Amino acid sequence: MTGSGLRVFGGGTAAAVVMVHGIRVSSSMWLPHARRLTPDFRVSAPDLPGHGALRGGTFTLAAAVGELDAAVAEAYRATGRRPLVVGMSLGGFVAMAHAAAHPDLVRGLLVCGSTARARGLKALAYTAAARLDERRGEERGAAANARLFRRHTTPECAEAVIAGGFARHAFGQAVLELRRVDVLGLAARLRTPTRFVNGRRDLPFRLEEGAFLRAVRAAGTPAHLAHAPGSHLFPLQDPDAFADLVRDAHAGLPAL
Repeated sequence: MTGSGLRVFGGGTAAAVVMVHGIRVSSSMWLPHARRLTPDFRVSAPDLPGHGALRGGTFTLAAAVGELDAAVAEAYRATGRRPLVVGMSLGGFVAMAHAAAHPDLVRGLLVCGSTARARGLKALAYTAAARLDERRGEERGAAANARLFRRHTTPECAEAVIAGGFARHAFGQAVLELRRVDVLGLAARLRTPTRFVNGRRDLPFRLEEGAFLRAVRAAGTPAHLAHAPGSHLFPLQDPDAFADLVRDAHAGLPAL
């Protein structure tokens, strides 16, 4: 890991993939997937502001886009190739925001569990969950999150997530940012080939998946929607299948 919290796996001129983690976890969540994707791919994974090695900072979407932009630039310098960017949940929103701002820097997007706006009852639920995490305190909050991931993901993935620690303060900061930003508007600005994948049981994030798909396609941008077995945490519930999804998404990108 670099001092900035960027993890890099593999090397040489292998095809580049940049993977962006979800809320309150860190880049360590991608360790199981990197094991499966290298050496065919050079995998890099940044920590977002307020998370992982950057836990002392404050999460803002602009700062997160900056961290992803640095990771994309590093991948291009190392491989000479524009990367496929993979984002889960919060990471998917960051990936869309980055691609909307820098459409020529990435080859494509694989966006997982990021097709819902934080508004209405959903926003209230996330805000309440963030406040609960704050009230628990560092030790109790970490223990509760560890139990959640051990219960709902594979042992390998749970331990990878836990090893990176949990970003208690960033949870509320990220929720506030997602309430403020028009994430559907970000999708409408995408000019990068995009594949949305949601867990079949992830009903809260499937409610608006059609609207996100239509928003991207309305701009003439290639976009697809697929579903995978599992819940919102499906990338961590079957890392073999998710690695295959990444391979498939990369294989489907337009030629350089």
